[in-house]
Amino acid sequence: MSGIRFEFDPRCLPEVMRSEPVRGALKAEADRIAPLARSIARSEGLEEFAASIEVVEEIRPRGRPTAAVVADREDATDHEHGTSSTPRRRVLGRAAHTRIDGVT
Repeated sequence: MSGIRFEFDPRCLPEVMRSEPVRGALKAEADRIAPLARSIARSEGLEEFAASIEVVEEIRPRGRPTAAVVADREDATDHEHGTSSTPRRRVLGRAAHTRIDGVT
């Protein structure tokens, strides 16, 4: 062993989270997911939905950075989760390979 000891100071976590490498990694993952989501939407005949998909970056109030893939449409939630008149498509969820408990 080299004898090097590292102790993490949690007070530096906000600065680490806001760092360029962390923000860049979040953005890169969102940039990977967005074209997949657009492709899934187009394959299901949802051209306008596909055109509304974009990556949005923000810093949350407590300093946590995010990069999210969103569909900027009033009916986006209806297409994602379904309603009595709109079938559930899970375009964004499938693109991100996510699962909501109780929903497949």
